Amino acid sequence: MSLTGRPLLALAATLTVVVGVATVVFWPRGGRLRPVTRTAGILLLEVLVVLTAGLEYNRREQFYPSWQALRGDTGTVAVTGEVRAGLLDGHALTGTLEWRPPGWGAWHLARAPRITVPADYANRPDVAFPVVLAFGGTPRRTTEAVTVTVEPTAATTATALLTLPAQLGRDLRVTAIDWDVRGSAPLAAAFVKAAPAGLAVLDQPDGALPPALKAPKTLKGLPT
Repeated sequence: MSLTGRPLLALAATLTVVVGVATVVFWPRGGRLRPVTRTAGILLLEVLVVLTAGLEYNRREQFYPSWQALRGDTGTVAVTGEVRAGLLDGHALTGTLEWRPPGWGAWHLARAPRITVPADYANRPDVAFPVVLAFGGTPRRTTEAVTVTVEPTAATTATALLTLPAQLGRDLRVTAIDWDVRGSAPLAAAFVKAAPAGLAVLDQPDGALPPALKAPKTLKGLPT
């Protein structure tokens, strides 16, 4: 359950109402334990009121966009261990090729996405590469990043494209954060906004992409 989602806020508000009603109903009851039950009810109600108000305020202001941020896990960590091979690693990944993962039709693109890997991708099996996700334009190769070029249509939505990172992570050795999303279309900005915290940045300056890593660069809590 998302820290900034409506379900958690609704749950907290519901519990506040339930506890408030229960406190009123049982106020005249309790016998010898009446002072204890009254005090406990009031304290619990106050805590839930503050919690509900805090959740709503945090949802609006995004002070803590995720449970990881609330715990203080705001930075990135290098995950040790062997880099998992992608399903396409055994193919001849030269130049630009069309990428047709399962379910890609749900993205409603004008054509299949095109992927371009660094020239030495196959020679670095222990490396995970950062990603450039380009909305439109001509596919281009970079020396240290995997480029995915998509051509959206009017039916393409940012929500539908949220399955793309997991699909790409299964097929290629890529990092799970700091994707550089490029394109002037509103859809590019909408994708960055809808993506999990830390996954994507809109139009990073040249040279700002993280380097290819021997341990995949991930953020705790993000899918890998």
